[in-house]
Amino acid sequence: MYFSQKTVLLPVLGLLLSGSIVQAQTGTKNVEGEGVGANTQVPIQEIQEQAKEEKVYWVEDKGRTTLRSAFASKKDSSADQWSFAKETRDRGHLKKAEGRMLYLYRRWPNSKEAPWAARARADMLFERKQWKESFTAYQYLIDNYSSRMGDYDLALERQFEIAEKIMNRKRLRWIFGGYRAPEYAVEYFEKVNSNGPQWARAPEAQFMVGKCNQDAKEYELAISAYAVLGYRYPDSAYAEEAAWQQIQCLIKLRKEFPSSPEILDRTLTSTTVFLSTFPVSEHKDEIIQLRNELYEVKAGRVFDEAAFYAKVPKEPEAAIIYYEKMIEEYPRSQMVPLAEERIAELKELLALPLEARTPKAPRSRPLPFTQGPEHADG
Repeated sequence: MYFSQKTVLLPVLGLLLSGSIVQAQTGTKNVEGEGVGANTQVPIQEIQEQAKEEKVYWVEDKGRTTLRSAFASKKDSSADQWSFAKETRDRGHLKKAEGRMLYLYRRWPNSKEAPWAARARADMLFERKQWKESFTAYQYLIDNYSSRMGDYDLALERQFEIAEKIMNRKRLRWIFGGYRAPEYAVEYFEKVNSNGPQWARAPEAQFMVGKCNQDAKEYELAISAYAVLGYRYPDSAYAEEAAWQQIQCLIKLRKEFPSSPEILDRTLTSTTVFLSTFPVSEHKDEIIQLRNELYEVKAGRVFDEAAFYAKVPKEPEAAIIYYEKMIEEYPRSQMVPLAEERIAELKELLALPLEARTPKAPRSRPLPFTQGPEHADG
């Protein structure tokens, strides 16, 4: 029902002159009196006077009109307006019919024809390829008449199809064939998913949220969307592909930030979860190869730390600690033999006297203040 924007007391004379049909909050024109016989009714004038004293809201049953509908052809009842708009649609005048359907459910929002009109308008906008307007019209139908509309799944299907068209639409075709902007479709797929979280294609809609972000190179957003899919729909046909694409996004991020240990650890964690969740996946061999590469990368970082301390004078003990740490944490690394060789060299160095561990740098005699560099010893 439509609530008037003016919260004021309407005089009885104004109501009678305007002919507006109003109701009290009780929802009836005549109300049976309390404590009196069933046939005794309180006149509408008494209700109006009581409402005037109590300052209650008035509810207008006929909805509202707009500037657009003020000059449109219209009928005096919802049934007549439905027939009028339907006849216009049947003649093929979709744009006019769409406006007349709009007028119907705005003017009589609680009529039995209102859901039919809202659905018919959305379908006509879809037929006219007005994608965004059609999506909004279906959303209005779902938000306001979900309990009174038929074929809820078909409305979701249409919204999903519109989201796909927005995702694949090419913009500025006259410039080198145009370009795609899949990120614009993200909010549409998210809305479809929220409209029907248990719908048969809800996992696909959530997957498309991740795919759009991935195509737009918004990898962190894509990873989050794919993770949501795995959490909400672990048994769906899209769960494995979402987990695989999540790893692909992390690989892209590693190329952008090769020195980030956090992204490296997240990638290893994702591959571990993937292999445990989908042990017979067709991507299994690729995942194992990727894990081996990441294993060597992590081992190499510890090895590099050890090599750094090995170059620092009087720090061979610290280098040995890091080499041993690398061997303990990454025993299958290809660098284990080299680390063992370095440890042996450093232990031989430690066996030498302290003076013999570091060679003495040649020193020159200090120059007198009166002489220049040309007088230095060669």
